Amino acid sequence: MTQAETPSSSQPFSPDQIPTLTQDMALAHVPQAVHVALDARVAEKQTLMALSSDLLENLRPEIERLTADLVQRTLQSVWDKRARTFQDVEP
Repeated sequence: MTQAETPSSSQPFSPDQIPTLTQDMALAHVPQAVHVALDARVAEKQTLMALSSDLLENLRPEIERLTADLVQRTLQSVWDKRARTFQDVEP
């Protein structure tokens, strides 16, 4: 049994007891526990997105350095190939 699986005896309800959410369901009919769980998920997502932004901002100087290095090496390689092709400039 994997971690995601749960034994059927531990389920506090059967699948036919799960309500189907519809557009017509009033917000007041949604259980408070569902509201709390959804709010927690929103907060978790916001925290994760903020972490992503912070990481990218902190990595920006290194990304710029690596990009500049890559561009320089690529252009040098293009120049070297051109010089060999036309044999008019030493590499």
